[in-house]
Amino acid sequence: MWLLNTEDGTFHRVDRPREHRYAILSHVWQTSGEQTFQDLITLQHEATKMRSRASLKRCLTFLKPSPPLSCLSGASPKIRECCALARKHGYRWVWIDSCCIDKTSSTELSEAINSMYEWYAAADICFAFLEDVSDDHDPRLKDSKFRRSRWFTRGWTLQELIAPATVLFLSKEWRPLGTKASLADLVEEITGIGEDVLTHRTLLDSVSVARRMSWAAKRQTTREEDKAYSLMGIFGVNMPTIYGEGGNAFIRLQEEILKQVPDQSIFAWGPLLRDDTLLYRNMGPYTVSDDSRYWQSRNLFAWSPDAFVNSAGISSIAPETFEKRAGIPFVLSEYTISSYGMRSRMPLIPLRHGSEKTTYLVLLACEDIEDRLVAVLLYPQPRAVGRYYVGHYVGRPQVPPYSYFRLVALSKPSLERLRGAIEVSDVCIPYRPAPMVKRTEPSVPCSPTFQCPCVVVIPTWVIGSLANAGFYASVSGVDNTLEISEFTPPETIALVVKARNGGSLQVRMGRCQCLGRFFCMSVTGTHSRTVESTSACSSVIGDICGVRLRCPEDHVAAWPKPYKDFACGVNRIRMTFTPWVGRMGVYSLTIDVLELDIKSESFSSG
Repeated sequence: MWLLNTEDGTFHRVDRPREHRYAILSHVWQTSGEQTFQDLITLQHEATKMRSRASLKRCLTFLKPSPPLSCLSGASPKIRECCALARKHGYRWVWIDSCCIDKTSSTELSEAINSMYEWYAAADICFAFLEDVSDDHDPRLKDSKFRRSRWFTRGWTLQELIAPATVLFLSKEWRPLGTKASLADLVEEITGIGEDVLTHRTLLDSVSVARRMSWAAKRQTTREEDKAYSLMGIFGVNMPTIYGEGGNAFIRLQEEILKQVPDQSIFAWGPLLRDDTLLYRNMGPYTVSDDSRYWQSRNLFAWSPDAFVNSAGISSIAPETFEKRAGIPFVLSEYTISSYGMRSRMPLIPLRHGSEKTTYLVLLACEDIEDRLVAVLLYPQPRAVGRYYVGHYVGRPQVPPYSYFRLVALSKPSLERLRGAIEVSDVCIPYRPAPMVKRTEPSVPCSPTFQCPCVVVIPTWVIGSLANAGFYASVSGVDNTLEISEFTPPETIALVVKARNGGSLQVRMGRCQCLGRFFCMSVTGTHSRTVESTSACSSVIGDICGVRLRCPEDHVAAWPKPYKDFACGVNRIRMTFTPWVGRMGVYSLTIDVLELDIKSESFSSG
């Protein structure tokens, strides 16, 4: 951990933060960027050089020593103000996340992310700088800027609010707005975090996983992975940081929580049916269980903290309380993860509706805000024994109103009635979305239009294969790319192919002079000819510089085949246009050299 000296702006490395007294800064990073660790190192080197020059000058001129130069003079206003405030409170050291982590080292960055909650908890005081809040108004006003500050919407500031014992809120003028203790009721109203948790009168570990997740719902992070990494300290877990894994980071976070926190409320997210009588009344032989629109909700793990937005009222219960309510011994769940899903032994309640349909309730050791036991709705996977998906319709989808739910709160009378049907069984449920998502193929026209404007690309490997066959190719376009506009003349030479043993082809491309916007191609040159007879319905529409333009025979769209053969000396040159997938008006031109069978071919001049 690098601490910043508030006097001279130098860094000091410490290994045991709790053995040092320091202040810490919590802030929202500016979109234009913040000064980094490397920036301050550069300023420190410059300050060292200036001190050396000043010392040499004093020795030569016998001047009195001057105050030591500090690199903080070149630091950003935020760093300077933070250091000044820390000095005012009597702290020699301060920690600022933007400049006290060497982010060029992946090892140091991972260590900092995994230790950040502990670093904030070990600080004597945390300065929460709200750059969008001024100190000329009362934070408790109904529509105050304090309530609407971006600081309360960012993912990383959640642990920075909870971990420190003392948090001092500062306005954009760096003047105090109040402390976490004095504004605890207001902060609870803004964030949903209980006042007892904010003031550390209630241990964080005693709060259910679902409720802690709800605090992070709707908070934003710049990187998707940080939605998970910013919560590691909240749940007391550690894991490697892998930027680039996207949403998989939150799946890994839930796996680590499940290994270390015995709390089944981690499964209690998504729509909750609070009136279980609706479930029993609306289940019939036509009830539909699955719907592709809810594919994210049919797994055990949530895809984001946002899924817990309505789970603040979910609390975990002790095993003894669960045994008393369910009337069965508490099942010590052990979770095994495989490619099929998560397997465990859980208490099930089958609800049969129709001769071949059964919906199951999995009892969880957690309750809602009205002390009702919470159960997860399951339906069997087709043609798979013991494997289930999460979620179920309540009502008939064809006859509104109907809704899709993952959870149901069981009333005491319903639980008493269903006690006799409870059975402990092995279940296997997908815990994450399938890693391979079926992707929609890019939409392309059924057949290429070959109209101008268009782009023709000649791959580099085509030029190489021609060279191996004894031909030299020269492309007029940049990077072997030809851009054919609506105004490109049809006689424009786009490509020249020369044979080593004599003969050459001049490939001309452009827009045909007829009324359409057709892309046309013609070939001229020495010892060249078209290896097919001229169409009887074609007409010569021009003779420009000795180039005969035939319409519609020269239209690439009018070719009877995707390719056209031309003779060059004793070789057949086959030119093929292939449309790019997902890109309209872009074509690849491939050129193949084949043997020419003179006996079986009829020719016409090109």
